[in-house]
Amino acid sequence: MKLLILGLLAIAVLATGSNRDCFWQWRGEARERALEARQEARQEARERAREFREERREEMRAWREQRDRIRQQIREDLRDFRHDWRYTY
Repeated sequence: MKLLILGLLAIAVLATGSNRDCFWQWRGEARERALEARQEARQEARERAREFREERREEMRAWREQRDRIRQQIREDLRDFRHDWRYTY
């Protein structure tokens, strides 16, 4: 009877010790997966931010080109008007 109780007690102690090791191992693996997921999320956020900035730059470049064309057209119109003004009046 004493041997049976000691055997059960030994099994319980071994199970508890290995269970604790498994818990810490599981916790470490979960932490590593969480870090990897954060790094991937950060990388994706960086890529999306880079794409957003590039799109905004392209839009601003298009606006500047349009603005410059309009300015150039206004200058040409004013030049023509001044030229015509001398001969009209």
